[in-house]
Amino acid sequence: MSRSGSIYIFLILFVVVGIIMVTYEKAVDISIDSRFTPISSSPLPEKPTRYFGVVSRYSPREIYEGYQPIMDYLNQNTSFNFELKLCESYLGTATQLAQGEVSVAALGSLIYITKKDTLALDIILQPLNKNGKSTNRIMFVTQNNTDLNSLDDLRGKRIVLPSKESLTGQWAPIYIQEKTGLKQDDFETMHYASHHTMVAELVLQNKFDVGIIKEPVAEMAKEMGLEIFHIAPPLPTSPIVVSSKTDLQLKDEVIAAFTAIDVNQASMIKTLENWDEEFSHGFQKAVNEDYNITISVLNAINKAKK
Repeated sequence: MSRSGSIYIFLILFVVVGIIMVTYEKAVDISIDSRFTPISSSPLPEKPTRYFGVVSRYSPREIYEGYQPIMDYLNQNTSFNFELKLCESYLGTATQLAQGEVSVAALGSLIYITKKDTLALDIILQPLNKNGKSTNRIMFVTQNNTDLNSLDDLRGKRIVLPSKESLTGQWAPIYIQEKTGLKQDDFETMHYASHHTMVAELVLQNKFDVGIIKEPVAEMAKEMGLEIFHIAPPLPTSPIVVSSKTDLQLKDEVIAAFTAIDVNQASMIKTLENWDEEFSHGFQKAVNEDYNITISVLNAINKAKK
């Protein structure tokens, strides 16, 4: 081959190699052409964290299992990130509300009525029962093999009630006395447990003959083997409460989120299955007049103490 031919072939090879190198660089280049790069924006701010107060009416495990799904719902449907804050007493949670430590709380109706003025509390919602009403009944439960058939059979029995700070704990002894004439000395013992489910558990363990608990817990107790032998008249459900320290936007968004619940919607039915039974049937807006019955009960309690 002549020298000129060799140079010609070399030039061809040089061009081919150059094309291959350029093509390879383009193939492995994962950068984005500046013409197609989106305009950068600031990251979305994190939601502010606020606390939802819950009284330890049930065991801590039951509270977490029943209330954390409610927090998840609020986190998805409001501008805030809610976390649970537990307290051992009704007064403790009411005080946390007044001091701004919690922004909203599920509070007992008795403590709300007695402390709403001094602690600047405000009722916003009532949970509904399975029949769409804003009431719950107080139920008397026992083992299904006992001879208890009516309140008149309570003489000489061992009775357990929930906390003295609860409406049930305060009202039940007075109710029994009004219906039967029986006073505390007529029972073998009258004991106050920490929360409603503990009352049911103590009766199941045969440590007490009779437990007095609110309707949602009584319905669960039936599944565990207890029998309901007396049902008292209905009382208002435990309210959702805020205070003067609660942010107005948060208050409005919580009301909107809870009242938007459609208990007949298939996807919502699935969601509510994981909620605490007491709050799994929807909500309605509430005002103080909805708790006039509680005020009447409170007056009866105070009269009996004199």
